[in-house]
Amino acid sequence: MRILQLIDSLNSGGAERMCINIANVLHENGYKVVICASRAAGPLENFISQGVNLYILRKKNSLDIAAFRKFLKIIRSSSIDVIHAHSSSLFWAIAAKLFTRNLRVIWHDHLGLKVSDRKTNRMYRLVSGQVDAIISVNDELAEWSRKNMKLSDERIQVLNNFSLLALVPHQSNPDYFTVVCLANIRPQKNHATLIRAIDIVSKFKLPKKLRVILAGSYDEGEYFNGLKSLVNELRLNEIIEFRGPVEDTATLLASSDCGVLSSISEGLPVALLEYGIAGLPVVVTDVGRCAEVTGDGKYGQVVQPDDQEAMADALREILENRDQAFIMGSAFRKHVLEKYGPTQFMDKYHTLLARI
Repeated sequence: MRILQLIDSLNSGGAERMCINIANVLHENGYKVVICASRAAGPLENFISQGVNLYILRKKNSLDIAAFRKFLKIIRSSSIDVIHAHSSSLFWAIAAKLFTRNLRVIWHDHLGLKVSDRKTNRMYRLVSGQVDAIISVNDELAEWSRKNMKLSDERIQVLNNFSLLALVPHQSNPDYFTVVCLANIRPQKNHATLIRAIDIVSKFKLPKKLRVILAGSYDEGEYFNGLKSLVNELRLNEIIEFRGPVEDTATLLASSDCGVLSSISEGLPVALLEYGIAGLPVVVTDVGRCAEVTGDGKYGQVVQPDDQEAMADALREILENRDQAFIMGSAFRKHVLEKYGPTQFMDKYHTLLARI
């Protein structure tokens, strides 16, 4: 079977990392795999396994006819049986299906925004008759699809994300307590709550100096500039660093002491699974499947969204109880490897492919 993974770009992000992860694991399992980035390449292309072909369409807009013709040519020349379309790339997958016989389409719904905030409900419903299966990253998304998409329940599956993060020995700076937030700089990630929590923590007498790395892609727009202004206003410039996109996340996490997600909405964040594989103690907000992944607090600190005081308390708990934090991080690693690995994903994926 020949499967094409379709994604907007290969810039750093959860959906993009899952696209690469799935392609690599499918290839290991004997499938012929192609990755097609409709708009642009990016740093994640360096993690594509040898033997997985990559194509870049450089699509300028949704109606780029030249790019679409190139897409159809790739599908036909590669004898693609299934397009696995991530997020909004579904619409080009459906368009391609109209021009290609016996092509199947799987939509991988990564969320992005809260379900209630979706502006394209009508468009998703309109094309749903051409979708052969849906992968949702949490129960909320699966329920949305059951209500809004014209598919039978057995073709809508909740499949856990997984990480293929390389294991790198821990090597953090002993003079610093390094907090990492691996999340693209956009409003859904709500970095302001983390920044204000760090301001609270910094006012206490601490056993180590604080360092915070905000690692993720950003555009220098209103949201990013607002965060920079907040950091300046709170005089946290020497503590908080905007690192930008990070290619080698394994080394970054190995040099960190704590992983944080301060989001107001999530699906099942790949970053959280990567924190787990790196053995980091974590502080996460109770959105999407974050609480579930952390065992409802057994393997990490879970706080409510927008609660900077609670986040500050959780960070201090980890900072001031390093032995307990190490034990929690080690247990989190074991939990993630056992429950959120590629084997569990592939078992369900094989079944889904058989159904379509």
